[in-house]
Amino acid sequence: MALKLRKESVLNLTLEGSTGSFSVGTGVEGQRSIEVKYFLTHVGLDFSTGFDEALLSELAPVREIFDVNQLDFDEIMQRDIDDSRVSSELIPYLLDDKSIDLVKLFPPIVVVVLPVKEDENRPDNLYPEVIKEILPESEDEPSKCIIRSGSVGQEVFQFEQPIDEGKVLKHDLVRLRINTHKTRLVIVDGQHRAMALLALYRNLKDQWSDEKRAPFKEYYSEWTPKFIQEFNLKEINLPIILCTFPKLDSKYVGDLDLKKAARSIFLTLNKNARKVSSSRNILLDDNDLIAYFLRRCLADIKRKDLRSPSSLRIHNVELDQFGDKLRIQSPIAITGVNHLYYVIEHLLLNSGSEADGVKPRSGNFSIRKNLNTYVCMDRLDGRNLLGAEIATSTQRDKFTLDTAEKLGGSFDSHYGHLIVSLFEKFELYEAHNRAVLNLEKRIEENQDRQLKPILFEGQGISRVFEEHRINLKRKLVDGIYTTKVPEIQAIASRLDATAKRIEDGIESFRSERVELCIQSVSDKTKFKNSEGKILPQVIRWFGELFENRLTTVAFQSGLICGFFGEFEKASNEATRSGREIPLIEECFDEYLEQLNTFFVPKSASQFKKLVRVFTGEMSGELSDWSIIQTNQTFRDVVYRGEMQPDQWTKYKYLFLELWKPSNEVLSETVVAEQHKCRQQIYSALYNTYKANYCKDNSKLEDSLERSELAAIFDRSFKAYSSFLKTIGAEPLNEDEMKKATSEIPASESNEPSSGD
Repeated sequence: MALKLRKESVLNLTLEGSTGSFSVGTGVEGQRSIEVKYFLTHVGLDFSTGFDEALLSELAPVREIFDVNQLDFDEIMQRDIDDSRVSSELIPYLLDDKSIDLVKLFPPIVVVVLPVKEDENRPDNLYPEVIKEILPESEDEPSKCIIRSGSVGQEVFQFEQPIDEGKVLKHDLVRLRINTHKTRLVIVDGQHRAMALLALYRNLKDQWSDEKRAPFKEYYSEWTPKFIQEFNLKEINLPIILCTFPKLDSKYVGDLDLKKAARSIFLTLNKNARKVSSSRNILLDDNDLIAYFLRRCLADIKRKDLRSPSSLRIHNVELDQFGDKLRIQSPIAITGVNHLYYVIEHLLLNSGSEADGVKPRSGNFSIRKNLNTYVCMDRLDGRNLLGAEIATSTQRDKFTLDTAEKLGGSFDSHYGHLIVSLFEKFELYEAHNRAVLNLEKRIEENQDRQLKPILFEGQGISRVFEEHRINLKRKLVDGIYTTKVPEIQAIASRLDATAKRIEDGIESFRSERVELCIQSVSDKTKFKNSEGKILPQVIRWFGELFENRLTTVAFQSGLICGFFGEFEKASNEATRSGREIPLIEECFDEYLEQLNTFFVPKSASQFKKLVRVFTGEMSGELSDWSIIQTNQTFRDVVYRGEMQPDQWTKYKYLFLELWKPSNEVLSETVVAEQHKCRQQIYSALYNTYKANYCKDNSKLEDSLERSELAAIFDRSFKAYSSFLKTIGAEPLNEDEMKKATSEIPASESNEPSSGD
């Protein structure tokens, strides 16, 4: 009788979890997709069972698994790891001293189980033959479905799924067993997430000695074992998906291999994944007090209903700002999450010196955490509300819910309600919001079930719709659809028709917005054509005013921060001098009333003034105008560069020229700031004129004659004076401007000083 030896399994890593499948394409025409059989489990820092440690000991980033220099180009599937980011951002997220006992959730780490070539540490092209068999029930084990790659004693992986009443289970008592000597667990998505966990594990177990790991040890050395052990490590679990391709074994005939399949997963995940917008992150951030205050403002707006005297609604706030986060993308929005966040951050965390005159706002506000250092706690009366001890320990990113609610109430009464009211009481904003409400009403009356959600139920819906429409048309053009083409064309036509209704709705809204902006004009016929419709050029001009100025971060910051900054200085001065402290609501209403007087035209001539300030000199009648470029517009005189958010102080200056507070102490404060701004503006304007003169005349500035400097002064002075005359401001003081240049004696000038 021949001796029959029993072969021992070499599967040395056993995982428990659940299984499922999906498919990846081959990329080759005529070839079917390939099944990906995956195994879902978790990995963490609970070492009591040995399960987590066994998996962590085998899990590693690609840079530690293979020598990249020895891999072919098509074998490289991952980017370098930013260890600095892992250490400074991801590990602190896991080890959060504000929520030690909370589970930290990441998206799943995606791993491919790759076989390696015999005697060579490189990924193999295919698995050993994959077989499927049914093991009968035994005394200790139920019947099982086995899917194994490689013969017993030479296995690469093996799925074990119990069979219950003839059904192969996917979720109960499923195991994946792996031979770690013949495979590598290659991370195809989530290297940074995995590295955060691996770094903690290696620091705890002193597992950095391997030559491929050692160079990166220093990135994580700050996380000492003693510090890590202060946290509840058993609650840190990350989901992990291990992927196999059972069809890609030695019997496979085709152009795909394991490396291509793994890359397909990697590219699909990274190509199709959408980053969460910064505005959405702000809305979801529960660890930022500024975000908490912002949400209170939005909640206030959201509570507006039909009984509200204003037209402001939550759909007037762009909640998801993709692409250019500084510009409003939604046609019905008047402001956005990033806009309001920037404003609130400045109001509460400026130390009082970051907005000096018209100089751009300085300082990195995103890193300001100490509410006491940056006066925020004083502004919100935090010590009286919280007590000195809690007020001192509270940080922007470290606070209790009770603290947030108390400070939130103070924020509402000091700032929030006025911020919201600005978007109701500034008449051009109210005109926009009312036109939007009327558009919504028309859509409801027409029972257009498609337009309302696209325009009013989240800005993302509009973006998704347009992407879908364009993608469908592209597929038709590329011949992707080989059957049912007429039906697909009909769908595309319906989408085009919807897009046309959206376009028509927006066009009617913009026209009505202008109607509301000029509703105080006595002779509206000058703004309309023979059919009684608003002139297209007027609609375009107001459209550009809203898009390029009124809805920008810079304009809205200047409008809000400019007021609060001067009011705060006036209140402090009143307290120091023992004078009456101004009432903020009265001052705010007066401020907006005076701005409305300038921005809302009452006549065609006043409209022309607005055009002169922001665009240029209007030539001809409104029905057939042309714009003549001048050197007297806001952009020519006040600021000639690109208006980034931190340049909001330039708009603040414009509002200071229009604001004439009746309160004595506030008036003194505004006038003093206005004079400082004028000197800074004129100095910059004069230097620009001088530089242009030198360039045009091929001269050096040091070689200019006194008469040339005087002529430059007169031209720049005249341009500035003309701008001020247009906006109805007090004239320039010639001697003050000469002091600002420090080059022209007060008695010298080639022309009369009035210039206006």
